[in-house]
Amino acid sequence: NINYIEAINNALIKIMKTNKKVICFGLGINDPKNIFGSTKNLLKFFGNKRVFDMPTSENALTGVAVGLSLNSYIPVMMHQRFDFFLLAIDQLVNSAAKWKFMFGHKRKFKMVFRLIIGRGWGQGPTHSQSYHSFLASLPGLDVYYPYDAETAYYSIFSGLTSGNPSLLIEHRWLHSTTSENIMFDRNKFKGLQKLAGGSEFTIFSYGYLIPEIKKACDFLRRYSIEVDLISTCFLTNIDLDLLAKSITKTKKILFVEPFTKEASLTSSIFSQLLTEYNLSSIIEYSKIISLPSEHESTSYFQTKNRYVNWRQIVEIVAAVMGKEVQIEIEDEHHDIPGKWFTGPF
Repeated sequence: NINYIEAINNALIKIMKTNKKVICFGLGINDPKNIFGSTKNLLKFFGNKRVFDMPTSENALTGVAVGLSLNSYIPVMMHQRFDFFLLAIDQLVNSAAKWKFMFGHKRKFKMVFRLIIGRGWGQGPTHSQSYHSFLASLPGLDVYYPYDAETAYYSIFSGLTSGNPSLLIEHRWLHSTTSENIMFDRNKFKGLQKLAGGSEFTIFSYGYLIPEIKKACDFLRRYSIEVDLISTCFLTNIDLDLLAKSITKTKKILFVEPFTKEASLTSSIFSQLLTEYNLSSIIEYSKIISLPSEHESTSYFQTKNRYVNWRQIVEIVAAVMGKEVQIEIEDEHHDIPGKWFTGPF
């Protein structure tokens, strides 16, 4: 097994060995924590001309990445928090996203921005935001939101070879998730993926919620409720045929959004299913659950009911299916990803 952080680290080492134009830089890339271990050994293997830190200025850092890409380098730039990347939105939207189009698609524009999201453990309102839905709506950008080690590995390779500026959305709670036998297969990850098969209920979600929903699917299977779990790690221009077929089969759809519902990726997908796939007359049950439309508190107690968990998903699906389920109450902290976690975020 290999975990999410090891997958990113291995992918970076492999692609830097095969392509000397790849450069990694960002705040904290060479400090003792190595961005949660994801940049471990990069400086040792490739030296400070290809792996380096820079002064804190998100807009300038992003501008450097754009300039490097224009000069045939392939930058991987790390932001330890998605929230602070907002300071670089001008460079992203008005330079990186538009340059290829404005100059007639005559050259590829390769770069990856790693954006990390926090949750719980006192993260508060300035370390827990995720604007992936907004970024995925912008022409000229590729947006990836890996949900395990394998999709994280794939996203690094795909982002660095696609020829488009790419954003890698990383949730801190996924860093310990594992995968086996990781192999880069671009076709395997095109579009939507079916992560669990069933004929009675459809769930669509993505990102850090996938481990929670898999746990819910396993629990529901004990009560003979088989769920079609559909997901994607690529959030740009999604082909929805697989999801439409699943809903046509089950006639029930639960969307689980990892951020707020307003103007979200899931609300956009639901709108497309109703209008472009004409599913409104077929669907017997539909619901979107998400975070509340408010900022996260730093308080342990005030975050207790903020996030969606596997129990809520089980209760919703079981109620729709008319089944009574018994869920044991576990003695666990709600604001850490697991017993493995000792900090920091």
